[in-house]
Amino acid sequence: MARYGIRIMGLLGGATALAAACGPDATAVAPGSGTVRFQVTNALLAPVTVSVDGTPVVILGTGRTSPVTVPSSAHSLTWVSAKPTDAAGVPIPDDIGEVTMRVSGIGNALEIDNVIGGLPHVTASIVNRTTAQVSIGVFDGATVSCAAVLPGAAEGAPGFVRTGYYRLGAATELRAYRAARCTGPFTAWPRTQLTSFAAKAGLVVLSLDVAP
Repeated sequence: MARYGIRIMGLLGGATALAAACGPDATAVAPGSGTVRFQVTNALLAPVTVSVDGTPVVILGTGRTSPVTVPSSAHSLTWVSAKPTDAAGVPIPDDIGEVTMRVSGIGNALEIDNVIGGLPHVTASIVNRTTAQVSIGVFDGATVSCAAVLPGAAEGAPGFVRTGYYRLGAATELRAYRAARCTGPFTAWPRTQLTSFAAKAGLVVLSLDVAP
C-alpha cells in the first residue's frame, strides 16, 4: 500500500489539456503529447472528489474508476472524501482530511483505499438492537471524540448509523455511551473487533445488543 491511501504503479508521460471521463480503463499516452494520463479508482465507501492543482476533475463513488488526463506541467493531486450524515442530516466528522501527492510521482493507476499515511482507517456500520439511543465515541488511547448518534430500535427495526473513517491505532476502540456527548457509562468494541475490517474499503460491521 502506497502512502496517502493511493496505490501507485508505473509512470506515464505526457498532455496539453485537463480532462476527466468515466470509464473502466485509462487511455494510452502518445509519446511527447504533453499530457499525463492515469486511472483513478475509489475503494472507499465514501465518495471522493479528486482535484489537480486545486481544480476538481472527477467525483468517484465507491468502486468506481475513471481515466484522468492532466497537463504534464501539473504539480499536485488531492482527494477528499465525503462525510456521512447522522439521522438529523448533520455531517459526521472523521480523520480523513485533504490527501495530497505530487503528480510527478503518479503512475498509470491510483487506487484510493483505507490505508492513509501508513495507518489503516476504519468506518463502522453499527446496528442497535436495543431501544436505547446512544452516542458513539472513538477512543484513541488518550481522548474520546464523539462520532455519531446511534438511534435505538423502534417498531421492530434496529437503529443504524455509519461513522466516518477513523485511524486504527494500537489503542483504538469504539464506544457506545449512555448519555449524549459521549459521557457516562459505555459499552466498548475493542481494537480486536475493529481489525476485521474489509480490505481497501475499511468497513467493519458492529452490533449493539445490550444497552450501556
